[in-house]
Amino acid sequence: MKLLGLILRIYSYLFHTILCLFLLGLGIVATIGGAHNLVLGMLPWKGAELTHYLLILSIAGLVSVLLAVTGLLRQLFPLWCLVVVVMMIRGFFLSPFAYSGPDQFRSVVFLVVGAVGAFLSSLQLFKSKENLRLR
Repeated sequence: MKLLGLILRIYSYLFHTILCLFLLGLGIVATIGGAHNLVLGMLPWKGAELTHYLLILSIAGLVSVLLAVTGLLRQLFPLWCLVVVVMMIRGFFLSPFAYSGPDQFRSVVFLVVGAVGAFLSSLQLFKSKENLRLR
């Protein structure tokens, strides 16, 4: 059972690390290229504000992953995961975001399900430190 908990935590760490690195890369490319007219319809920001939020939030996500992995402020990570799930559900399903077809919608559903799974997996961090160690 402890091995399953470890696998779930690793999944959650990897999911959010990859997501944050992708968004950080997108923000860096937009900043370097001077493309402050970046538009991501699922996010509430536009233009230069969107680029700044992408950079800030991706760095905050990476820091929360790092703190959780090292055991410092590990309760911050599930909160970050919840924020990501709420932003995804709000942006993809409760906003006027338009899908280009069923394949894009299916991909978004898989992404959101993955984020929900990562959030549920991150709740493993609320166990005591002794239970988190693999013996």
